[in-house]
Parts: sequence; structure tokens; C-alpha cells
Amino acid sequence: MKIPHLTEEIIRQRTSLASWERGWGYYESGRVKKVVYRDGLLTASVSGSAFDPYRVEILFGDEGIRYASCTCPYDWGGDCKHIVAVLLHALHHPDEIEEKPSLTALLDGLNEEQLRQVLKQLVTAHPQLIDALDAFVEAQSISTSASPTPEPQAPDIDLMLLHRQIKADLRNEVSADYGYGYSSWGESWYDEADLGTALDPGLQMVWGLLEEGRDAKARQALQVLEAMTEAWQDGVDSLDEYVIENFEDVAEEFTAELGRAWAKALLVADLNEEEREEWVERMEYLRDSMFGGDSLAIAVVAAVQGWDYPPLVAVMQGEITEKGAWEEEAPYFADDLARIRLDILAQRERYQEYLNLALAEGQFLSYLQMLVKVGRTEEALQEGLAHLTTPGDVLSLARTLTEHGDVDKAIQLARHGLGLDEQREKAPLAAWLRDLAREQGMIGLALEMAEQALALNVSLENYLAWQDIAGERWPEFKHRALQVVAQHEGHVDGKVDIFLHEGMHQEAIDAVESASWFYNIDKVIDAVKETHPEWAFQRCARRAEAIMDAGKAQKYDVAVSWLRKGRDILLSAGKRAQWEAYLAGVMAKHHRKYKLMPMLKGLQK
Repeated sequence: MKIPHLTEEIIRQRTSLASWERGWGYYESGRVKKVVYRDGLLTASVSGSAFDPYRVEILFGDEGIRYASCTCPYDWGGDCKHIVAVLLHALHHPDEIEEKPSLTALLDGLNEEQLRQVLKQLVTAHPQLIDALDAFVEAQSISTSASPTPEPQAPDIDLMLLHRQIKADLRNEVSADYGYGYSSWGESWYDEADLGTALDPGLQMVWGLLEEGRDAKARQALQVLEAMTEAWQDGVDSLDEYVIENFEDVAEEFTAELGRAWAKALLVADLNEEEREEWVERMEYLRDSMFGGDSLAIAVVAAVQGWDYPPLVAVMQGEITEKGAWEEEAPYFADDLARIRLDILAQRERYQEYLNLALAEGQFLSYLQMLVKVGRTEEALQEGLAHLTTPGDVLSLARTLTEHGDVDKAIQLARHGLGLDEQREKAPLAAWLRDLAREQGMIGLALEMAEQALALNVSLENYLAWQDIAGERWPEFKHRALQVVAQHEGHVDGKVDIFLHEGMHQEAIDAVESASWFYNIDKVIDAVKETHPEWAFQRCARRAEAIMDAGKAQKYDVAVSWLRKGRDILLSAGKRAQWEAYLAGVMAKHHRKYKLMPMLKGLQK
């Protein structure tokens, strides 16, 4: 079989030069044995310096390699030589890979008695498995407890594959993207790693199952969530202790969405009293034991309260007090739990209860949007005009009004929002009203909003939108538009884009020079190199010199690429003598840098 998305270049990029060369040696000397592919997982044995061969595992996904591990002690960043050897073997000898059926297909062919025998033999051969089996049986007791509720149908998802993927993604987020160790500034390379992304594929499945608000699908979602949570904890346990310590303070951020998903699944599922008690016990255990378990506090409360919590029942019936839907002080996750409940009530078309709960829990925008959906648009408009304080909320309600066919009220509300004191999110509100007015044939309003949108957010998109609305009348407005751009104190990127679009190269250069930092200098250099070659060359030289003067040997290739770009600009401008003099000066200055000098000599042309 041939493994897709695998090339020598991909293998080379995943490792160091030393591991690459040694891996080639291992591959060519035939040290790779027993290569097996099953359900996305490639395993192999590689004979090395130890008596027992090393075991390599490589998990593949739709986009290629998701995770690779080896039992050898190598931990210096990138794939070890044994992994490299296995990947090279798989690439060049696909016919020698033994492809075996998936675990699901393998187990489907066994009857109950055969499955029992397999489990017994596995535990006998590997006694450590008894603990995992014991934990699994205990977890399953919730769904198999004696109750009249039918056992949920298994979700059409390979939970074992999902388990492996979560563990692999968790490890990759730490090791592949950021590596282990420290930067030259003493900061750990993985400080920016978002471990929570490992849960994203599973969460997408869960939200999909919960979309219809059905009990059967919610029970399937609970099975997926259990598999995800177990995989998360297994993956965290496999990380080095100092890595876990690095993330302890932010662990709850990684699992916040997992907690919300648990809460919604528990509230959508039609659980009886006994089931709820079992889930409360289970969620409390996970909250107290799981890495990032504090995020599951919302799920514990969802399981405890269900839908028959007295203060909640009273609120949904219209008995609203200052405490809202809580007997005591509301917890920190009260807003999230309220939004989850509102979503479920909307799915079940329990609109009056939705309105009561939204009002009681301070979900005012949701309250107004539901008023629109149930046809009470005038009430929603008046409440919005009186109480909404941010342009962002105004935009959300205006969009809802438009979606339900009340464009006049949406325009009235949007114009009101642009007069609020709060400035944040005014730019998207103005742009939205601009586009709506144009759709409605209200060109005067569209032009007014086009100017306001550009003044609030200087961008090429807003500039071109104004031009497009003006049409043949653009010459009347162009001078004013450029004045708006030039007079704006910020938005340097947008200014530069607009000036370059209009061929105003000196203005673009001036904007770049006046900025303390500009991220896309390459784009400006390419645009102005023919009209302003001196400036373009100096910018290239400045970037290169910063690297060379600092002696950053690992980035000399980047410095030379900037010099090559600058050289081509000067040569195209007929300034060969200037280039040769500059290069001679650079070579004289850095003549002791043995790694840099051959690269500089390569620029002689």
C-alpha cells in the first residue's frame, strides 16, 4: 500500500540533519522490520544500540503525519533516526507494508464468548491492562444502569481512533510546533501552545450531535465526550512533568469548551433521576481529577440541576427576581449555562420560557432577538433603542430584524447605534448599513455610510466599496476619500494599501517611514522598486544588516536573500557600481564570519 502525503522533503523537514543522515543509514542497512499499517497507525520495529528493538508508532490523518513516537530515549527535538528510517522504508517500499483490518472490523468477526476469551488472554499476558479495563467498566456503568431508558445507539464514530488522534494532537501541539526547551531569551518554546486544539475534532462531532436537541443524539454525544475526556487525560499524562507544570495556570482555558459541551449534552439528554445521580458522581470525579477539570464545574451543576431546579422552574414560569435562576449567588459560569439552556429552549420551541429565562439571567440581546423571532419587532426595536449601549449589540439586533424582513426598523436602529458614545465595533456597523442601503437602492445613505466606514476603518476594502457605490460619480468623491485616508492617525497598513492601489508611491513610503513598525515591507518594496529604487534597496539592506551585525548565523540565508533582492533592484536601475561598492563594504566588514562569506561571494554578479 502507498501512504499519501509522504515525501522525502516532508520527512526531512521533521528532523535534524544528524537524525536525517543516521536515519538514512538505518533504512539502507535494513534495520526496519515488521512494518504494519492498521486504521491510520503505522507501527514498526527498528534494531538499534539496545538489545531489544525500538518500537515506532506513526499516526496518519487526512493531511499526512499527525504524530510519531519511538521508545528510544531521544528527546532533542524533531523525529529520531528510528522514525526517519521507518518513514523512508514506508515511502520507498510500500509493497512491504502489511496492511491489517481495523480494530472494528477485527472485533466484528468475534462472538461474545470469543471476545471474553480475547480479553482474558490479553489481561493474562499484560496484567497492567486490568486497571484500564476496570476503569472502563466503571465508566460504562452509567449507560448500562438498570433503567427503563433504552441504551443509546453507538455513534457512527470510531472512538478508539478519536482517542489516538486527541493524544497525538496534544503531543504535537507541544513538541512539533514549539519543541521542548528554551529560546535564546530564556522563554519556553511552547508558551504559546494551545493544547485545547487537540479537542477540536471531537468537539465538532459533539456539537453536530447536539444540533437537533434530541435525546438519542445527546446520549451518543455523551459517549463521545467520555472518550474525548479519557483521551485528554491520557495525553496529558504522557507529557513530561515540567511541561504540565508550565500549563497548570491556564489548563482551564484549554478545556473550557469541553465543559460547555458536557453541560449541553447532559441537559439535552432526557435523563431520569438515577442517571442524573450517576452522572453527577462521574462529573464530580472528572472535575477533581482531570487536568483543567475546573472547567467541568458547569457540567456538574447542569447534572445536579437538570430542568427541575426550583429557582429555574420559577423563572421560566415568569417569576423573576433579583437572583435570577439561582438560589444562592450565581457562579462564574452562570452566563455560559444560561446561553446553553436558551439554545435548548429555542431548539424545543419553548419561546415564552426562553424569554423569561433570558430576561432573568441578563441575556438582554438574546431576549431582544427572540422578540423579533416571535413577531414582536416593534417591542424589540423600542427596547433596543432605549437600552442597547454597544454598536456590536446594535448590529446583532439589526441583522436579526433584517433577517425577519423588517429593514426599516433595522436601518433606524443602526443609525441610532452609530450615534452611541462607544466607538468599538462602529466600523463594522457602518459598513453593514452601507451595504444594506445599497441593496435597498438607498444610494444617498449608502454613500454617507461609505464615508463613515472608511473614516472609522481605513482599509482598501472600504475605499473600494465607496468607489463602487459612487460609480461614475467617483471623481466627485475621490479627493474627499483620499483626505479621509491621509488625515487618519492610525491604520498604517490600510493607508499603504490604498496609496499603492492609487500609484501614490511616495505617500506610501512616507506612511511606512512614519510608522514605528510595518509588517509587510516586502509588498511595498516590490511595488515601488522601479519608481524609488534607492529607498527599496536601503530597506532590503537594513533588514540584512540587522541579521549580519547581530551574528545570527542560523539566519544568514535570510540576510542573503534580502541582499539578493536589493542587488536585483539596483542592477535593474542601472546602478551596478553602487551595488558592487556596497557588497565590497559588507564583505570587508564581515570577513571573519566563515559561514557568511561564501554566501556573500555568491552574490557577486
